[in-house]
Amino acid sequence: MSFNHVFVLGGTTEGRYIVEYLQSLNISVTISVATCYGEEVLATYKGEHTQILQERLNQKGFESLLKEEKYDLVIDASHPYAKEATLNCKGACNEVGVLYKRIIREDIMEGWARDSTIHTLSILYFDTIEEIVHYLETTTGNVLLTTGSKDLEAYAQLAHFQERLYVRMLPLPQVLAAQLQKGYLMSHFICMQGPFSRALNGTMLEHVKARYMVTKASGDMGGVKEKLEAAQDVGVVVLCLRRPVQEEGMTLETFYKWIKEVTDGN
Repeated sequence: MSFNHVFVLGGTTEGRYIVEYLQSLNISVTISVATCYGEEVLATYKGEHTQILQERLNQKGFESLLKEEKYDLVIDASHPYAKEATLNCKGACNEVGVLYKRIIREDIMEGWARDSTIHTLSILYFDTIEEIVHYLETTTGNVLLTTGSKDLEAYAQLAHFQERLYVRMLPLPQVLAAQLQKGYLMSHFICMQGPFSRALNGTMLEHVKARYMVTKASGDMGGVKEKLEAAQDVGVVVLCLRRPVQEEGMTLETFYKWIKEVTDGN
């Protein structure tokens, strides 16, 4: 089996690693990202055999692209919580008949909860953002949101959200301006690009005097380990949004092994 033209969905850490690996194999790659910022981060990967597509595609859009470009393989390395993007991409591959491989992240949250060495860490799990907001209504104290900007409208339903919520997100001027119009305070934003170390996470939690930190079970690639370590150091309660579904797929390490086997077998 040979791959001459591969499509990679997701400007994630895994997506970048996969592009680097495919480039080393001299395989032509198109990597798809959802935002201009994602395109900017990946700019150094762009070259004669590597293209960057910045566009949000529905299933029909994916189908048109797959038919036009005639990709040999589609690798879905999108974020574990990008459920709609995965459904659209997988559905299009099934419809057009293109080989689809999903890259998954290990969920380390349950292991942390069971580990006796970190028994002092308090983690509460929720299925929806609405459940998190409802829980926070019964509490007092500042909250550091480390889940980005996508769901800030939902968190704004919390009473006194302007005073209680501190938001860590990517430095996206248009997104920031939109959230300020909705009532969020400029002084409550930390606009930075990760990764964030244990020490830096701890410093941020202490700086905003957080009693709670909101995160997702996005795995080691998502910096969860460093967040949990910092939360334990500082003594804040972690509110974790569970993953939407239990996915099937291959880890990054398994993918490397698989593609090496199939390409070496030619």
